[in-house]
Amino acid sequence: MLRTRVRAGPIAGLVLSIVAAALFTLIHVGDLLVSAYQPELGELAPTTLRSPYTPRPAMDVEGVPEAAIPSHVNFTIPRGQLLDPDSPGHRTAVAMAKMRRPPSLVGTLGVFLIFFTLSMTLTSYLRKFGQNRLRLVRAQIGLFVAMGLMMLGSKLLLLFTPLPEFWIPLAAVPLWVATSFDRRTGFIVTVVLAFCVATLMRFDMLLLSVLLVRGMATILLYLDRKHPKHMLSAGVFGGLSTAALFVAMMVTIEGRFDVLADLKDPMQSRLLACLGGGVLSGVIGMMFRSPAERLMGNVPRERLLDLTDLEQPLLKKMMKDAPGSWEHSRAMANLAEVATSAIGGDALLTRVGAYYHDLGKSVQCKYFVENLGPGEKSPHDDLEPDVSADAIMAHVVLGTRILREGNIPEPVVEFAYTHHGTQLVEYFWNQCKAQGNPRRLDESHFRYPGMKPQTKETAILMLVDSIEAASRTVDNPDREKFETMVQRILFMKLKAGQLDESGLDMADLSIVVNRVVDMLVNMNHHRIKYQWQAEQAEQFGVPSEVMQRRSAPEIEVRDTSVESVFPGPTEAEDGEPPEDGSTEQPPPGSTSKRSLRSVR
Repeated sequence: MLRTRVRAGPIAGLVLSIVAAALFTLIHVGDLLVSAYQPELGELAPTTLRSPYTPRPAMDVEGVPEAAIPSHVNFTIPRGQLLDPDSPGHRTAVAMAKMRRPPSLVGTLGVFLIFFTLSMTLTSYLRKFGQNRLRLVRAQIGLFVAMGLMMLGSKLLLLFTPLPEFWIPLAAVPLWVATSFDRRTGFIVTVVLAFCVATLMRFDMLLLSVLLVRGMATILLYLDRKHPKHMLSAGVFGGLSTAALFVAMMVTIEGRFDVLADLKDPMQSRLLACLGGGVLSGVIGMMFRSPAERLMGNVPRERLLDLTDLEQPLLKKMMKDAPGSWEHSRAMANLAEVATSAIGGDALLTRVGAYYHDLGKSVQCKYFVENLGPGEKSPHDDLEPDVSADAIMAHVVLGTRILREGNIPEPVVEFAYTHHGTQLVEYFWNQCKAQGNPRRLDESHFRYPGMKPQTKETAILMLVDSIEAASRTVDNPDREKFETMVQRILFMKLKAGQLDESGLDMADLSIVVNRVVDMLVNMNHHRIKYQWQAEQAEQFGVPSEVMQRRSAPEIEVRDTSVESVFPGPTEAEDGEPPEDGSTEQPPPGSTSKRSLRSVR
């Protein structure tokens, strides 16, 4: 039985949500459990003391409410600063910190329920609406680990640095998600993670708004997901958007915002923090892109490019042991890559999957007709149909084993055990029935042991595998014949239910069919035959008029001999025949009197 990647069901989602909520809760209340972090007046602050932004009316010196102007309660006391007992702000900060120590059971349970609700929302979305790759347990665990690391990093920034909370680089995680999966999931992760991080500042609504807008703007402006440098530009634009939002919110809430006063102290500037947080998100996203993709079960682009190197030992093994299968895989790679790119899939992953999917054929290469030489006898001629079917189906299991032993990434291995799905080896099943089925076998003995394609990329490879092989059997190929052949194969896969779990919709299939047909027509284009080919064909009995329709145009040959440049009377011009009496002209290709000039 093949070992395949595990998908997350409702129970797995519940367990994962409980574990994630427990982890986030520990990060949230962890500092409250350390007695050394409790602040005391007259001592140095063990951690940075902060309060959430809380607007309130502040009265003037005479205490007249009508003269009140908008203000807010918000303070940041850096770690290591002396807590002055005579300072009202310090006394307030210490009092607020002590109110939370030790954390109450009810309060901790409330925080846990918040995180559990957010986690369940995310896992439910991934299970019902996410890509098939997002429904894998590995991908969801990696996603929650990335979110937990961002929570931990945010907590450390708040506890041990004097920087404004707007420096939190939350948008890095959605950037990784958008790179590995899609933008839509990146938006959902932004919302969930922003609420989780905002709880660290007791649901600071200003911080929540900044994180939400920065994350969404960064994902929206992340235009090219193939190149890491675009993460930085997306982060810069996300930071600019957040800075504009912050100024607008301050003017709306307080009625004014003094930009120059805010910029006097760059380390405490909230405006610079809004901008810098976006830039920092892009930098972190770019620096840790490859580890983050691996964490979420994806294959980094650099690794995929490395796997396309034809010097890879596994590819060299296939070229040597199963050259026919290798040429089939290369042709498939061109078709599948174009089709996948047309629907917005991972074209490079599909190409790599095409290269490696049939590696199992290198073990018993002679059981596959493409590896037999001219006139070579097939070993199937001496085998029973069920034994032949076993030999054919074995390449799926063997290929999967070889790839895993070769440390090939699992998303690439998936192409090996899904490219035939659970299809029936019809040729040998029909042969078995024609022989009367003496062993009373059923269809299950002739079905591949793999699984149906779980992604758009693996489904396209399954289609192209059959299409490329069938295209070699089309006589006098033209577009109409290719369309009929491709549509027939597609209908057979749909009827067998092999594409049910792939995520391909009818719009995708329509695009795939059109692009594959275009590629087949282009691959089977005609070329004109040159004169030497026409002469050779006539020697073998091909009518000359047939070759003339596809022969190359005559190349103009100009005389560049001395006589042509400096003409003078000759015997031929005087009407006298040559001395030998011959009237035959020199051959067009003669190099004694003529040379070819470039044809422009």
